[in-house]
Amino acid sequence: MQNSFDIAIIGAGPAGMTAAITASEAGANVIILDDKSKAGGQIYRNANSSPLRNPSVFGPDYQKGQQLIKSFEACKARVIYEANVWHVSPSGEILFSQNKATKSLTANEILISSGAMERPFPISGWHLPGVMSAGSAQVMLKSDGLVKDNAVFIGTGPLLYLIVAQYLRFGVKVKALVDTTPKDAYLRSFAYFSGILYQLPTLKKGIGLLREIHKSRIPIYKHVKNLKITGEIRVEVVEFLSNGQRHKINTEHAFLHQGIIPNLNLTQSINLEHSWNTQQLSWQVTLNEWGQSSIKNISVAGDAGSIIGADGAELTGKISILNQLYRLGYLSENARNIRSSPLLKKMDKLNKFRRFLDEHYRPIIENRQPDDLQTIVCRCEEVTVAELKEGFNKGAHDPNELKSLTRCGMGPCQGRQCGHTVSELLSKWQNEPIEGIGYYRIRSPLRLLTLSEFADFNKITPSHSPLKIIEEKQ
Repeated sequence: MQNSFDIAIIGAGPAGMTAAITASEAGANVIILDDKSKAGGQIYRNANSSPLRNPSVFGPDYQKGQQLIKSFEACKARVIYEANVWHVSPSGEILFSQNKATKSLTANEILISSGAMERPFPISGWHLPGVMSAGSAQVMLKSDGLVKDNAVFIGTGPLLYLIVAQYLRFGVKVKALVDTTPKDAYLRSFAYFSGILYQLPTLKKGIGLLREIHKSRIPIYKHVKNLKITGEIRVEVVEFLSNGQRHKINTEHAFLHQGIIPNLNLTQSINLEHSWNTQQLSWQVTLNEWGQSSIKNISVAGDAGSIIGADGAELTGKISILNQLYRLGYLSENARNIRSSPLLKKMDKLNKFRRFLDEHYRPIIENRQPDDLQTIVCRCEEVTVAELKEGFNKGAHDPNELKSLTRCGMGPCQGRQCGHTVSELLSKWQNEPIEGIGYYRIRSPLRLLTLSEFADFNKITPSHSPLKIIEEKQ
């Protein structure tokens, strides 16, 4: 296509930055769009411009991102920050908002690396003021150095323990860690213990985090069930059962986390093929080994495709872009295969370790499929389990029918916070595999738009024609 970029990358996290560096080094005309004001994504947020005097509290992995960001900022890819992408067409057109104006561009290849989001945690009281995700607490710390004293951290998974450790290193008082990892997790995950052998340094870091938290002497409650958050106008009490005993903790702040899942709305809006990942209990884009989706000119890398962590995101970013460079003619097939072979082997090892993590920190059913009829599922529209069940009894047997009857999923987040819960509830109520239930039908635009944004419309084109260099066969 004339006046088109070779490659457009959506998201400047580890996958997007690595892909941009690799593509620009090959001579491709690359543009990268990110909705933040700086590169880094969630994991490397403000790594080169931390508001903290001593950002080492975030750990060595965070500091590792500093060099990646420097390399990205030095590459020849064109970067547009604060770009909120709200439409992507299979033909290669991308529409986004920036500075209250609509802008468009076209690209021959598109790489989506928009990252992940925290899994919904629909328990009684999770909608109350004072309750937020642990990831949001980390964003406040990384972005502005803001913290909340005496918060209760609730849930399971490596990220939860990392954020607790970061709070403690920063000198913030943590009231309690309420761990929902079940007792049988150790037995279940043991079947995949061999995967640990491929990532011993990562295991060592994880054990170090747990020791660090235990040494702090904060109260730790394990194998927690029957969670409930109560309060009149905001959170006041966290109630739960731990090892057969009932506990109540008074608090003004509760941070929830039970893993992360791919951020689906963009890939769903393009109508890419998706499938249910039984290992990670989430919907994900169906991809081949090169990260190519069901629409060949659109690839997905990083946690936007499947949860793989920062190291895996960098690997998939590079693997996907090498294939796109081959498709565009910048690399021969042989060159692509040679350069990607060691990357694919590393990914295989990471996936084996991921299998262990996913099994060990598998969120329990009661924290994914609420039984309490008064529990709010859709926080935007304040739709309860009871209202969803009523809609189901009236004949709404898939997420879109249920949306039409109850407005669940029609709010500003467009189903991000309720989509997986609705799919799982419908699967349970119908006693059918979740694969047959499906997900919301997502349509553009992916954000609220004003008429003034459409009035100011600009087309972005490459500043120069790309210089194609096809590598010789090796």
